[in-house]
Amino acid sequence: MTKVFKANIYFLIILLIEVFGPYALRPIYLTIGLSDTRLILLFNHLILFLIPAIIYLIVTKSSFKDTLRLNKLHWKDTLLIILLGFIVQPVMTFFSLIATFFFNNEVGSFISEINSTPYLLLLGLVALLPSITEEITIRGVVLSGYNNQNKYVAALVTGLFFGILHLDPQQFLYATVLGFIFALVVRITNSIYASMIIHFIVNGTSVTLAKISKIITDSLPIAKEATELTLRNISFGEKMLLLLVYGFIAIIFSIFIFLIIYALEKLNEKRKIEQGKILKEEEFIKEKVIDIPFILIIIAYIVIMAITM
Repeated sequence: MTKVFKANIYFLIILLIEVFGPYALRPIYLTIGLSDTRLILLFNHLILFLIPAIIYLIVTKSSFKDTLRLNKLHWKDTLLIILLGFIVQPVMTFFSLIATFFFNNEVGSFISEINSTPYLLLLGLVALLPSITEEITIRGVVLSGYNNQNKYVAALVTGLFFGILHLDPQQFLYATVLGFIFALVVRITNSIYASMIIHFIVNGTSVTLAKISKIITDSLPIAKEATELTLRNISFGEKMLLLLVYGFIAIIFSIFIFLIIYALEKLNEKRKIEQGKILKEEEFIKEKVIDIPFILIIIAYIVIMAITM
């Protein structure tokens, strides 16, 4: 069994657990009287993502440190990663905008429901928690299965998986793009902390803006009326104008993203030379990326989306 095959099998299992797990856990939550959405979110992430990863590492006798890339980030890399966490957001917004023309923003609705939660607690649930559990799953266990593949192939496939993991058509497009960038910086820096930081910044920014928006909405009646408008209700011309404006901004910021990733790559190559490591042209093992588990993942996702929509 190849590494890629094992990684795809693992993700397929995680996908099925993510779909059916909440139904299995619901009777347990009801039995113990747990009904708080926020606590359910916490336990679901720990049970459905973190525990399977630990079991996988123990059963396969894999090194926690090597598999999850628990390597310290150089301070220069950290600064660039933090900058990237903010620079990537206009690009994410553009792809989110495209999806919002066709699908409801369920995540935005969910955050609105729990927006009364104290800011730091909300930040922990929506930003910190996923930046640990989802990163361990995708950029940890799954990406390790693609160690022998070209980093762009690995980033593309695991980016696709990251989009699928969200089980939300509105999130799929931008999550896939983010997943590609996350995987790329992890492969370049050889540290999962790189994607954890960006993930936290992206989600944390959304939480912060939602909090600010709530404060404004609660204080201004006009703002409340404005929130009733949705992107799906505006005219075709207005949609095209929005796309052009946000698309132009996304292109500009994409250039900055490229430059930051390029700088990260050069810094890490230089560091290897300084440490006396000989840089070789990467030798990749030819393994089928599109195998049976991969096909089943795509089919499962399409079926799940068709049913839920």
